[in-house]
Amino acid sequence: MYTKLITNQLLKNITKFWHLQTIKCSIRITNTTHSNVDQLKSKSSFGKEGRTYCSNYTEALNGREYSDIKKAWSNKETSFESYETEKVNGEYVVNGSDEIEGDENVTIKNLLYDERQDDIMELLNSCENCAELSKLVFKFDDRLKKEHVIQSVILTWMFTSSLTKDAMKENLLKYLLTCLEPYILDLNINETSCAFLYLRKMQVPKTHPVMCSLLTKALDSVNDPLEFVDLAAISQLAVAINTGRDFFTPILCANFISRIYKYIKTCRTREDARLLAICVLNLQPLIDYEILNAFKERISILLQNGVISANCPKVIIKLLNMLNIGVWSHKNAALIRDLLAALKPCVKQLEHNVLKNVCRIYLYHMEPATLHEPLAEALEDLLNRDISPETLAYFVPFSDPVRRNALINTFKTFINSSEVWEQSNSSAHLFSALRALKISDVAICDKYWNGVLKELNYASEADIGQLRFLRHCHRYMNFNNNLGGTYRHLGVEQRLSQMAITAIEYDIFGRMPQIFARLASFVFAYGHTPHCLKKYPNILLSKVINMAEQFTPGDCFLISRGLYISLELRYRYQIPPLVNMQLAAIDSVLASCAERYANISDENQHALHDLNLLVRCLSNRKTLKNSVIYHRILTKYKGVKFDDLNSRILKDMAYNFTATNYLVPEILESMLEYIANNYEHVAGDTVEKVLTCSYNLGYTPKSSEPLQKASLIMLRDFNYMNGLSLVQACLALCFYKAISQELIDKVFCVNFIQRVENEIQMCYSKATYPERVLKLVMQLNRSVCLDYPECNVPWFQQNFIEAHMSKKPFHESTFRRDVRKFLGTLLQDDSYFHCNHVTPYGYQIDFVIHFDRDKKAIKAPMETTMLHQITKVAILLLKLDSFCENDLKALRGPDSLKIKHLEMMGYKVLRIAEHEWNSKYMNAEQAKRNYLKCLLQISN
Repeated sequence: MYTKLITNQLLKNITKFWHLQTIKCSIRITNTTHSNVDQLKSKSSFGKEGRTYCSNYTEALNGREYSDIKKAWSNKETSFESYETEKVNGEYVVNGSDEIEGDENVTIKNLLYDERQDDIMELLNSCENCAELSKLVFKFDDRLKKEHVIQSVILTWMFTSSLTKDAMKENLLKYLLTCLEPYILDLNINETSCAFLYLRKMQVPKTHPVMCSLLTKALDSVNDPLEFVDLAAISQLAVAINTGRDFFTPILCANFISRIYKYIKTCRTREDARLLAICVLNLQPLIDYEILNAFKERISILLQNGVISANCPKVIIKLLNMLNIGVWSHKNAALIRDLLAALKPCVKQLEHNVLKNVCRIYLYHMEPATLHEPLAEALEDLLNRDISPETLAYFVPFSDPVRRNALINTFKTFINSSEVWEQSNSSAHLFSALRALKISDVAICDKYWNGVLKELNYASEADIGQLRFLRHCHRYMNFNNNLGGTYRHLGVEQRLSQMAITAIEYDIFGRMPQIFARLASFVFAYGHTPHCLKKYPNILLSKVINMAEQFTPGDCFLISRGLYISLELRYRYQIPPLVNMQLAAIDSVLASCAERYANISDENQHALHDLNLLVRCLSNRKTLKNSVIYHRILTKYKGVKFDDLNSRILKDMAYNFTATNYLVPEILESMLEYIANNYEHVAGDTVEKVLTCSYNLGYTPKSSEPLQKASLIMLRDFNYMNGLSLVQACLALCFYKAISQELIDKVFCVNFIQRVENEIQMCYSKATYPERVLKLVMQLNRSVCLDYPECNVPWFQQNFIEAHMSKKPFHESTFRRDVRKFLGTLLQDDSYFHCNHVTPYGYQIDFVIHFDRDKKAIKAPMETTMLHQITKVAILLLKLDSFCENDLKALRGPDSLKIKHLEMMGYKVLRIAEHEWNSKYMNAEQAKRNYLKCLLQISN
């Protein structure tokens, strides 16, 4: 049954990941591959037939078409964060050629044989370098058996790097290949796969007769259902085939899947788990979610039983790398979190490369929170030992704000060093540090992007052909977003636009929807093409229309983001007629993609990941933001399931709901429940985003438990969060009357106020950040004074209120002027109501009216002794943004808090909503007059 499933799924998987139906030239590849597989199955002898097989395979697959398709698949990113911001170390890196290292008790020397097997084996294993090995092999040439030859291959790999080219190694390999050929028929599957693996790693051509025979022998064994093939052999063979990326893995390895599925069911040891992780990683195109979920269940059981623990960090790292590839990372967040938590006891003992890998995964998934402190300590130790751009890039997100200036100085030293720029992947590490430090010094930014431009100008044809420059496109678009669109480097924009448009027009990548979307996004955004001020290139529009049915939500998000940037940079003040026509056509494509997604059967769960992307996509286009499909997509949130919730999804949804003012009580309740159930894993920054979202939308949770846990999380992570996040979280907790005394004491003290002032001094956005922080501190101070008078927190914001009011010009809207006119007519005296009144705690009230005991309007009394005899009525004018987007009766949190506080200060609060005031049934003046009379309960 499972074999049938694999057969049916094979072409579906290929189509899913490469969109082969759009690439005509790829038909030749697929057909050739099928014929070669059939040929392979029919061969039982080696020699000429094996050589013919590999020669044909090379001719079919070594062409540019396959190389491009494979690289495009490797670079595919599907997680929301990969479109929103780059990972700490650039994109996800899937190293399918990872060496199959042994665990703690097994070395590579005795991978296959006992080192005491015979005298020659002992002598071979006693060699310490390639020279000794070569001398020994030639000395015993007439006594070498198959075991000795294969062991010599393994030892050759041990002693020399796969990239090393020297005469001794080449001569030794040639001799070993000659010795190995007569023994091929006698090799078992473990010997065959191991020999093939290490010969591949040493770059022996796959067309070599011995290599062809080894591969054919190994595949025959795997394809034979009656032959036993152990897991180690399958994993070695999978890695070997993926090494070099010159085989079409989905076709060649199709029959591996049934065996892997069986091994998943019987997985009992950490070594089995490690080998399965290697197999799944290297055979990813063939792995569907049924297999992946079965493997995840086995790993969870092994974790619970303690089989996988901190005692086997290499196994955990291998599993993490497999689970974290971009294709399915968002589906594996819960297991990734558990594996990271299992690493906690041994974080400080991890090797520096492994530590950086763990850090990258943690920063993306933001769970578990308990890993933050040990990672921060380990990275600081690493930074003290090894000060490099890469280490700095990883350390900055964990650093205290007070260290920002020192880290900036370190960054300046790196960016001015020519030696640093010559290091591998230096531009990625420098970018990560630059962005995390939020440096706004234009000179430093220019220095970095000048280095990138130099790198682009000297890029090799191979790098350009593999689209390495796309990384810089992604970084530049996100970097520009960090500085609010104020920074531009025209040289980088021009060079990247030129490279992108060339790839779109002349390269096969221009025909692949997922790659085209990334290329087109940059060209849309920055132009630098002929007639770019008048229109977008016609080729972009035609390809967008032609690929409309193949775009994923992620592709649509990229395209919409490029359009959004272009409208901000080039067409902010005037949109040319041609651009308007092109935008309309592209909008129809984006809407059709959203429509296609919305029409998915209810039987198929709407992935929150894709849903978040679509909402962001439509939000980027003002013309689509109020469309029917936009609201229809938003309503899809009500039908999603919440089994796959995690911190990344929580932050994405909180952003979307806050930006759109869209209220979905069921989802907000699930988000808060997730915090309550996983409070030991969720970080304070994530909790703050959810609290702020719930507060802004005015949603009150059903239980107080999530709020209590949120308060505890704030205390736990107090030293790791920035001041703005802490103040926002505390304000939301005040709204819910859930802030603890301890948290109030920690916020309203000299140390925290000084901390906020230091952050303001070091912030990168001097135009908006200080004002935003100070305003929120004022609101928090006001809320604590009114809601928690027993805490004895003083009101120290009066000067800020007065200064803020003096700088804010008063502008009377048409709505306000209309209400004031009817109030004057109704009360017959303008002195009976006060406009734009400011309360002692800085609340602004549109109109204040005083009524006596007989409900007659009177002038404001001068003596405070009379206040108990009158009723103070506060009239608030509420605009549309005071209510949730999808419920005009649901008042948002800030306005609800204002009403609650005004009532505490003795006001009777009345509300007039702008959408009701200007509605059709109140179009007549008498209707508005009657509405006010009823509202104020005036009888005449």
